Amino acid sequence: PCEFDTQYAYLYPLTLIMSFIWVSLFSTIIAAIVTRFGDLLGVPSSFLGMYVIAIGAEIPDTIQSVTVAKRGYGSMAVSNSTGSQIINILIGLGFPWFISNLAGREIRVKGVKEIQVMAYFQAANVVVFVSLLLLMTMHTWRPGDHSKAQLGMGKGIVLLGMYVLVTSSYAIHLFVKGV
Repeated sequence: PCEFDTQYAYLYPLTLIMSFIWVSLFSTIIAAIVTRFGDLLGVPSSFLGMYVIAIGAEIPDTIQSVTVAKRGYGSMAVSNSTGSQIINILIGLGFPWFISNLAGREIRVKGVKEIQVMAYFQAANVVVFVSLLLLMTMHTWRPGDHSKAQLGMGKGIVLLGMYVLVTSSYAIHLFVKGV
């Protein structure tokens, strides 16, 4: 344990690097298992990515957002939820692809049509998110207006309902299509 102001504090950089290595290792294992599971059952990887891997990846973010929201930092919770997705997309995809291309390895993306359809479904989530969280707070954007926007139970129910609607609609789309 390399706690602050202890004799092991100098190990903090090593601890940070080791945590990245462990996350990378377990992420690789989970991706391989889920891919193999999908291949055995004939389930598209886009479906498993949207349900299994996405939920597993969001559990720590959700716990962190709930924790800071309970402490009264609602803006930090909302920023965490949007910021983590931006990092996942731009860094989580962009950096490995960049490194692979530098090494001269071509990356092939399978199931592009299904990923594109999934992106359309997710676009609906983005529209609702922007409508509920950003457009509803436009009145607080004026200089000098420090009133807080509220994220109450009603908006939470709408966001959860949209998640269920979009994910089940995508599953129905795949089922009807026969994938």
